[in-house]
Amino acid sequence: MARNEMFSLLATALLIATANAQYGFGPRGSNGRGCPPWVDDCDGSGDGSSGSSNGGSSSNSFTQGALFSNPAQFNQATRILIAHAVMASLVWVLFIPSLAILLRLNIKNPIVLKIHAFGQIFSYIIYIVAAGMGIWLAQQFEAYTDIWNDPHPKLGLAILALAFFQPIFGAVHHSIYKKRTVKVKSGKPTKPPDRTAPGHVHLWLGRLLIVLGMINGGLGIRLASFSPFQTNSQSTKAKIAYGVVAATMFLLYLLFVITFEIKKARSRSQEVRGREEVVAQKNGLPSYDESEESVGRSSRTSPNARTV
Repeated sequence: MARNEMFSLLATALLIATANAQYGFGPRGSNGRGCPPWVDDCDGSGDGSSGSSNGGSSSNSFTQGALFSNPAQFNQATRILIAHAVMASLVWVLFIPSLAILLRLNIKNPIVLKIHAFGQIFSYIIYIVAAGMGIWLAQQFEAYTDIWNDPHPKLGLAILALAFFQPIFGAVHHSIYKKRTVKVKSGKPTKPPDRTAPGHVHLWLGRLLIVLGMINGGLGIRLASFSPFQTNSQSTKAKIAYGVVAATMFLLYLLFVITFEIKKARSRSQEVRGREEVVAQKNGLPSYDESEESVGRSSRTSPNARTV
């Protein structure tokens, strides 16, 4: 089980990385060289239709718009862009992965689940605000360029829509889990408290969103690097800083996920062996009540019984 979980997570990351390398998860312009929609000569070769006369730097049609001819409006757009980038990055690089890791620390305290749930909801609210800023920026730019053809805003909106269902699946799973736990403690027949179907959706959707959120942050930095908001040196520093932090958090998250799944698989194996030993000692199958009692006892005593 743990090996399959690890393989699936790594395969997802590898698939995304391969698609990025092959097709370019970056903006593409009319020349197909990975330029953003508003730059035809992003490589500085001077052969683009909107290239500058000196051939050394690309022309940016944004600078021709009224938004950028007004210093006050330009400064406002710059502040909103920075706020959008910082808030969205905090959500998908720090907050969401950290709150997911929190559940893997096996801290037996109900407050942990509440911190996880309310923290994720609060993070989503922050992301809604960040997405709203991004939509505002796109609306300012769409008069000068077809920015909605860029993958960054498309993926950002897709993440926004998918993340809406995360707390719903989580709440449904937790409700089913609690009902099963109550029945087990009261001795009533029920399935053991474990991952439910909504729980599996919540788990894998969350993992997918973390990966996509981190990738989209890099796409956003790449998109901004072609805009008039950043110099080349600022863009390089932003890419390096984001790449280091995002890679560190992803590896840390991956480590906790793999470790947790291994422990969970071992615990399940021990429970199965325990039931098999009971059957072998009695030279026959246990009764229904004995089976339920065994399941209930193992669910209550297992260190990995709580899986949200």
